Order: sequence, then structure tokens, then C-alpha cells
Amino acid sequence: MLRFVLSPENVVTPDLKAKLPGRGVWISAKRSSIKEAVKRKTFHRGFAKDISIGSEIDQQVEDLLEKAAIGRLKLANKSGLAIFGFTKLMAAIEKESIIALFHASEASVDTAGKLDYKFRTKSEQSGILEQGGLKNPCYCFKTEELSLAFGQANVIHAGLKTGGAAISMVEATQKLITYNDG
Repeated sequence: MLRFVLSPENVVTPDLKAKLPGRGVWISAKRSSIKEAVKRKTFHRGFAKDISIGSEIDQQVEDLLEKAAIGRLKLANKSGLAIFGFTKLMAAIEKESIIALFHASEASVDTAGKLDYKFRTKSEQSGILEQGGLKNPCYCFKTEELSLAFGQANVIHAGLKTGGAAISMVEATQKLITYNDG
């Protein structure tokens, strides 16, 4: 569920952390649900006053979810739980407990496929995904976003080792994936 509040200008504003003051309206965390809520005037009834809704509120929510996930990836990187680069990832998948694999949306299908196969095979053998990982590799981010998170240029492939910051990143990514699938 996502919470929405009114700004001082009576504009509907997403409240992802559910901490902003004021009355809130809760909508299912799916793009289709938000579009339906706008169409059915759910926000108008929920706030019971004259309000303004941006035409791209569903895109605004997606951008905020993406920003939250990238922020968590930055924290995982600072915690030493993130790895990037094809060669490093191949070695890490073989040796360590990689719980999530990310590819830039522009990634080569061939290269990503090799990592995906290795990841799936190793995770099925080790049962590591039961510790809160992503079952399928994620293509949610662009090269620029992954590069920004790592402070490096041209980051195409990244993975997360087991740890608190990594679990937090996986949860944020799951929200983004669920939102876009709905």
C-alpha cells in the first residue's frame, strides 16, 4: 500500500515512508491501482475537499520508488555488500552468497544471460534465496543509475551479497517491480 497526502497547496503527494503529516489516502502499490484511483476520483472522496492531482502521478511514484532503490544500492555499496562488473560477479556468484543480480536495461543479452544462468544455478543449489533475495535478475535500472550508485562509469552488471543493507535494497526493488507489474 502507498500513502498519499495533501501538500499545503492541496496537491496530492506520494508519501512512500508514510511519515508526512496530515490525513492520508492509501492506495494499492500498483501503477494500475493509482490510475484507477485517479479515474474514479478516489482521492477527491478520500480527502473530501477540492484537490489537485498531477497528470503524471503514477510516473512520479515510479520515480520515487526508483530513487529509493538506488539510494539503498548506494548504502549496500558503502557497506561492502555490492559488487559490479562481469568478471567480479562471475567469481562472486561461484564463491559467495549473492542474493540479487541487477543488469542495466541496456545490458547485452548474451553477457547478462551468462550471469543469469550462473546465478540461477548457484542459488538453486545453495538455497540462498530463502534469505530474502531476488529470484530473478532485475533489469530495472539504466546504466547511468547503476554507475551513479557505485561512483564508477559504465556499470552494467551488479550483485548483492547477504547483509542488512542488501536485504533493504532487495525490498525496495521488489516494491518497484510490483508497482510496474500492476
